Amino acid sequence: MKNNILAIIVAAGTAVVGSSLFSAPAHAQLTTNQNVAVQITVPEVLYLRTFQTVDLAITEADLAGGTAVTTAGIGTNFNAPPTTTGATSINRTSPFTGLTGGSITKTVDELYAVWSNNPDNGIVVTLTAPGATNLLTGANGGSATIAAINGDYTGAAPGLSTPYVGGADLDLNLSGATKAGAYTGGVVNVSVTAP
Repeated sequence: MKNNILAIIVAAGTAVVGSSLFSAPAHAQLTTNQNVAVQITVPEVLYLRTFQTVDLAITEADLAGGTAVTTAGIGTNFNAPPTTTGATSINRTSPFTGLTGGSITKTVDELYAVWSNNPDNGIVVTLTAPGATNLLTGANGGSATIAAINGDYTGAAPGLSTPYVGGADLDLNLSGATKAGAYTGGVVNVSVTAP
């Protein structure tokens, strides 16, 4: 009898539990989303890289205005006319037309690199030899001057990955460089503006 009552209670409990499991209402899954705006502010920057020193060698061909008239510093030729009667004047025209004909131009292929993210999309590069810094002096008493610098640039800002790279042509007046040796003291100023 106990077993029968226990079986009835178990059966009744299972029916109640089973009935509540199957009769509960289903809940739907809830999902939502929304886009969030993202913005950043990038600062404007301007960066210049140059060499500390430009060391240019004047060649024998430079001194002669294009084609060397000396080899290893030594040269010879005959006067025109080649014969003297004893009273014929010798030709005093210098074979070093690079010195007598004006300036010797030396090229610096790459003098500076500029990075800029200017929002107006422009940079201006100006090359000068300010004030007395266009003068180069030798320990031997001679002098040379930077007569002109060509290589200014006005154009688009290059961005921050790949720079704008510029060179320069330096016109050097060596008329006062009457002695061989090193000449120092000249300065090339590289000025960059991002308007």
